[in-house]
Amino acid sequence: MLEFLNAIGPVTVTGLFGIILWRLQAADADRKANRAKSDERMARIEANTAKLADHDLELATLTDIMEKLKEGIDTNGEGFKVIMRYMLQRYHAEYMIQGYITSHQLTEFLEAYEIYKAKGGNGTAKGWKEEICALSVRDDLHPGNPYLEMFKNKGETK
Repeated sequence: MLEFLNAIGPVTVTGLFGIILWRLQAADADRKANRAKSDERMARIEANTAKLADHDLELATLTDIMEKLKEGIDTNGEGFKVIMRYMLQRYHAEYMIQGYITSHQLTEFLEAYEIYKAKGGNGTAKGWKEEICALSVRDDLHPGNPYLEMFKNKGETK
């Protein structure tokens, strides 16, 4: 039996070293595969980080654009309110000079007044509205434009 053990001893040791070497090579291959996967993940993370940075830059740019648009809209809204107030003032003057109002003129004035009011117009136009609504409604008359009449009269005096 001793001879048998002496005969298979080196083979057994060689076999054990072979198994150990095979396991080490498999572990090394697994480590390389895991390293490659880790490198791929890291590359994707870096790419996504770059995309996020670009996205953040675009978002900041869009935020700036939106702020500028809001400023423009607010400015335009204030300008629109001024124009509406001027229209109401002109309507008021025209209808007061006229001395009466047609139902069509009243509708136009009230529509303009509601838009002005919705834009945050002040109480000045409210007084004009009350005076206009106090005028008698005359659909039997067809008024001319007093401003055109003034221009005509101005041209005749020259």
